[in-house]
Formats: sequence, structure tokens, C-alpha cells
Amino acid sequence: MSNRIVIACDPGVNGGFAVQTSDGILLFPMPESVPDMAQLLADHKLADSHLWIEKVPKFVSKLTPASAVATLHENYGIVQGLAYATGYALHRVEPKVWQEPLGLGGRKACATGPEWKRKLKAKAQELYPHLDVTLGNADALLILHYAQGGGR
Repeated sequence: MSNRIVIACDPGVNGGFAVQTSDGILLFPMPESVPDMAQLLADHKLADSHLWIEKVPKFVSKLTPASAVATLHENYGIVQGLAYATGYALHRVEPKVWQEPLGLGGRKACATGPEWKRKLKAKAQELYPHLDVTLGNADALLILHYAQGGGR
């Protein structure tokens, strides 16, 4: 068993976690409570643990509800605090940085946000056909892919 673990997090309202273990990749939806987030991180903590989290923008879009933006930023702070307190090395990565190596043309190549999300999900399914990829876990899985050197 490896003494290294890599966890990737999409802190969005409908985001989640992708966890690379010695047995493979596990996917989790974003926990609904802080204790559940803490438990998820504690359950997977090893001697050499790294958490990669998508760095959130200060402004998302005029079409994005303020409640969704608030939850995104709240989750971003909570996950970082829990990871740091648990002893994870933190890595913050901007969306453009982890998305560019995928060769999908960027968010502006799509007419809508949902179309872009479907394109990211399709890429995650292509890269990981053995996993149950959803719109909720695709970003976390692709961040994990980037964290492990995919496309870099």
C-alpha cells in the first residue's frame, strides 16, 4: 500500500471529490455538512497526503445566483481549512490551468456554461471509462488527472 494520497476537489455547490487510493479512484459528491467533509478527509489521510482544489474566482457570472457563489466560496474556505488542519499539503489550481491541457478549446468555445460542463464530463468519461462520471464529479476527476501529471 502506498503512503501517498491525492485528493482533488471541485468546491462548487454540485461539486465533489476524487480520491486516488492504492486501490484506484473513488468519487464522492460534495458532502452536505462540515463534519462530513472533515470525515471524508480524515478517512483518506496518509503520511503523504495532497489536496488539489480548484481556485475559485471572485466573480463568476451575472447569471449565477448569489447563493451559489456564496456556497462555492464557503466550501472553498472550509475544505482548505480542514485539509490544512488535517495535515494535507494544499495545491490551488485555477480552472484555466487544469483545463488547458485537455485540449477542449476553453469555456469560450461553448455557447453556454452547461454545454461546457457536458464537454468536460465527456472528456472525463473518455479518460476514465471504468468510473461512474457525472456532471457533479467530472471536474474533481479532471483536477485529479491534472494533479497526477495528465496533460502536463
